[in-house]
Amino acid sequence: MKTVLVLCGGRSAEREVSCVSASAVLRSMPAGWKPSLVWIAPDGAWHLQKDARALAKAPKPEKHRFDRVRVRLEPGSPSRLVWAGRSLVPDAVFPVLHGPQGEDGTMQGLLDILGWPFVGAGVLGSSVGMDKEVSKRLAVHARLPVLPYAVLTEPGGLGAARRLRLPVFVKPARMGSSVGVYKVKRAADLGAAVRKAFRFDTTVIVEQGIEAREIEVAVLGAPGAAQASVVGEIRPNAEFYSYEAKYLDPDGAELLVPAELTKAQAAGVRALAVRAFEVLGGYGMARVDFLMDKRSGKLWFNEVNTLPGFTAISMYPKLWGAAGLPFPRLVGRLLDLALRRGRSQARLRITRD
Repeated sequence: MKTVLVLCGGRSAEREVSCVSASAVLRSMPAGWKPSLVWIAPDGAWHLQKDARALAKAPKPEKHRFDRVRVRLEPGSPSRLVWAGRSLVPDAVFPVLHGPQGEDGTMQGLLDILGWPFVGAGVLGSSVGMDKEVSKRLAVHARLPVLPYAVLTEPGGLGAARRLRLPVFVKPARMGSSVGVYKVKRAADLGAAVRKAFRFDTTVIVEQGIEAREIEVAVLGAPGAAQASVVGEIRPNAEFYSYEAKYLDPDGAELLVPAELTKAQAAGVRALAVRAFEVLGGYGMARVDFLMDKRSGKLWFNEVNTLPGFTAISMYPKLWGAAGLPFPRLVGRLLDLALRRGRSQARLRITRD
């Protein structure tokens, strides 16, 4: 029986969503894996859940009993999780974390140092995927279709943003789940939206808005052998697919799986998703989001999410379920990929010939 350490919570504004995702992952743990759960509190402290099944039933960490845990570094071997006279060396880690200090490469770097194989992209792929400005710059370099955008590093520097055609979307560069995202339809409202977005990050992206369909694809695997799921579409019942529409309003959006596309369109989207996954350093999993112009049908790369939501209604597991890969098998595949990468890294030399 292999052990997997499921991480949830964290210090970002998306920590509550993380716990709901972790609950779904725990309910779908495949045979052969024994989960242990660590909740990372808002202050950064790590707490071990005695019974991982408890969170699987009720994703409210503060309502469950935890033990404070610490990590003990073991030179030359994987580190140990220590608590109450006991210790654990996990075979793999599933960081079900969203937002800064979860999917931006910082946690991935820590797990590398600890010697624990983990699910999802590595340090570079995670940080690139989290940073909308860097991912767009690399996408443009790779000649992926990207809508015009402006990068702001201070609230008052609106010159480049004002040259974009309205409406525009204002976004923190390194945030997910539509936290801090605002749609601006009047030039007079741009400054206020930018100031609000700067509450969440030191860099803000202003993107050209279009009348678009929101198209999403789930990618699974390693570079060179990654596969794309069926194509899905999100039809928000509001101005855009906001945080409230994603997680708070049960009628916030209609999820179409598969999307209403021709075979040629779907094949093109899937191929472009795998291309974006590889260009941006993906590994294991990612949800690649596109915008499709409602008039011309032209496809635009929007962003890649290296640790997508894993709730019961999240698009990543739903897309793979529609492709014939149910939730437990999906989790199993992701854990197998984590072990495979861990074995590859363990073979690397750390001394000269």
